[in-house]
Amino acid sequence: MQNIGLMMTYNEEDIIEETMIENRKYFDKILVLDGSTDRTEEILRSFDNVVYLLKDQDLVPRRRVVDGARQFLLEEAQKRYGTEGWFTILHGDEIMVDDPNEIARRAEKAGAEKVNWHSLSFFWHKSQEHQEFDPQKTVQEQIIYYQPGSMEIRQFKNKPKSFYNLNEINRVFPHGIGTKMLFDFPIFKHYIVRSPEQHQKRPQSGFAYLTEDKSDAPRLKIELKEKLFDNLKQVRKYDGSFAEFEPGKRPSFFWQWLNWRHYA
Repeated sequence: MQNIGLMMTYNEEDIIEETMIENRKYFDKILVLDGSTDRTEEILRSFDNVVYLLKDQDLVPRRRVVDGARQFLLEEAQKRYGTEGWFTILHGDEIMVDDPNEIARRAEKAGAEKVNWHSLSFFWHKSQEHQEFDPQKTVQEQIIYYQPGSMEIRQFKNKPKSFYNLNEINRVFPHGIGTKMLFDFPIFKHYIVRSPEQHQKRPQSGFAYLTEDKSDAPRLKIELKEKLFDNLKQVRKYDGSFAEFEPGKRPSFFWQWLNWRHYA
C-alpha cells in the first residue's frame, strides 16, 4: 500500500534538511509546493524522494501557499500514481514520531478514511534566552520544550473524487473523504519557534510565544507546569519520552480525547 507525502514549505532552511532526513525513513515519494525565498528549495532538491517540486510563483492560476493550494499536489500525485493508497500531509518544520506507514495500514484495516494527528508544539523557551545555538547540532537536540497542541487530520485515503478548494486557508485535508476516522491520535513534533533569529524572520503569534516588542526575542507567557490537570496549558521538557502520548503506550481513544480538550 503506497503512502505518498504532500508537503508545503516556506523559508525552512534551518530545519528542512533534518526534516527530510526523518521523512526519508517513511516516504519514497514526496511532492512539494514551496514558497521559499531562502535555501529551502535547494536543500529539498538534494533528496531523491522529492519526486516533484512546484514553486508558488509558477502556479496557474496564481495562488499563495495556503492550504487549498495542495490541490496542485493532489492532482499531480493522482496523475502519476493513481487513486489507491494514502496521502500524508507534511510541513517543513514538522517531524513524525509515529510511523505514518503503520498508521495508514491500521486505518485501512479499520475501514477508516482519515486520521487525526496530535501536534506536540516545540519552541524556544525563555530559559534558553542566553543559550548559544550550535549549528553542528540538530534542532531536535536544542529545542526541547513543548506543549501538547492541536489535532489535525493529516492522513487521508486516496480517492478519485477528492479535491481542495483553492481559496481555503484552514483545511489541511480535501473534500470528498469519508467520515470514518481511526480511533487513535498519533503524534508529530512541530518546531514552531526554533531560535530568536528564526522567530524574528518569521513573526508568529500564539499561546506560547507572543511578544510585546517585535524587536525582542520571544518570551514564553507561562511558567513550566508539571501538574496534569490544571487550568493552564502545560509546558513540558522533553526527556526522551512523550509520556501518555508515547507510541504503543497511549490510553484509549476516549481518554486521549478527554485530555486533548484539557490541553486545547
